Amino acid sequence: MGYIYLQPIGEVGEELLHYICTRLEGIYGHPCRTALSIGVPEGQYNANREQYYAAGIVEEIAVRMPLDAEKLLGVADVDLYVHGVNFVFGVAIGNAAIISLTRLRPEYYGRNRNKSLFRERTLKEAVHELGHTFGLGHCPEITCVMHFSNNIEDTDIKGIDLCRNCSVKIGKN
Repeated sequence: MGYIYLQPIGEVGEELLHYICTRLEGIYGHPCRTALSIGVPEGQYNANREQYYAAGIVEEIAVRMPLDAEKLLGVADVDLYVHGVNFVFGVAIGNAAIISLTRLRPEYYGRNRNKSLFRERTLKEAVHELGHTFGLGHCPEITCVMHFSNNIEDTDIKGIDLCRNCSVKIGKN
């Protein structure tokens, strides 16, 4: 069984990475490690949108995936997009994925800073994107972590865990 690696991209807090890694081990049953931080790939920046192209970053980090890694999750504090949508909380391609912290912060929406809400949202998006790397699609169950989040309210409604059907699909009881 390979490791789940977290790849910090830019400035990402060690405490948050440790929290995510610890929780992911319990959820997916794979050991988790954190790689050394890398800079934000400036070649993926779109000045017109003032956002970074998520799929391009995933492709860049995937080629550096550690040999003992089964899955790789980039964690970036920049706003992300893919073609055809205004923004994404994250995206997965093959065994690699990325999440953005930017729109998970309550302050982004003019609310007061709330560390526990931010951590919960971050964990949900980490579990969700890694779920895609394990072969899961979007789930119709609104409380399943694999339910699609079109906005932050959708993220807040869903839980941290996989529903029974999604758990069965990846062989987790």
